[in-house]
Parts: sequence; structure tokens; C-alpha cells
Amino acid sequence: MLKPIPKPEFPSDESAYIFVALRAGVDAGKLTQELVSRHPDDLSSVKRLVDTASAYLWLAGGAPIADVLTVLEVRHRFHLSSADCQVYATEILWAAQHHIEATRLNRIPDRKEPDHAFA
Repeated sequence: MLKPIPKPEFPSDESAYIFVALRAGVDAGKLTQELVSRHPDDLSSVKRLVDTASAYLWLAGGAPIADVLTVLEVRHRFHLSSADCQVYATEILWAAQHHIEATRLNRIPDRKEPDHAFA
């Protein structure tokens, strides 16, 4: 059974900064180090937040799930055992997929849609 992923205690502007930095091409490892220097007590939360944001962007961009899973496993291969890497990557992938689904479900309809809808 997968462990629940703790929700990081970062402000929303910090999360937005992570997405902007990753979209701009900043290396996830360097971004993690920068954030850990700001939040030294939250190493695991910072890693999870950066990994989840990376996975979200890859999946939203159309990357295959297997490729995202492999990248996440390889990213932590020196810090975790191979079994733990697989579990960690699966948890991150699951969180990113659920975030994408939630975003799709809460999407605001196009403004033209109500004009063309039948009542």
C-alpha cells in the first residue's frame, strides 16, 4: 500500500515559483537545492514538491507515463534503494495524475459556451 503524500507547508507563491522555474528550464536538482536553502527543515517536502511539479508538467505536455516514471526513478537512484525509488516514483506520478484530473474537472468553461448552449 502506498503511503499518503504529506502536503507541503509552502505558500502558494512558492509553488508558483517552482512551476515557473521548471517551465523556464531550470534544473530540478538545482531548484531543489535552492529551495532547501530557504527551507532547511523541509528537505523531503521540497523534493516531493519539485518532483510532483516536474511530473505534472511532463504529463500535461504529453510525455508517456512510463517515461515520467523512469525519470523519477533515475533521479533518486543514488539516494534510495531500487525498490524505494520505484515506490517513490509511483507515489509522485499518482499525485501528478490526480492533480491533472482535478484541474480538468474544475476547468472553467469557455465564455462562448453558455452563449451557444441550449436551454
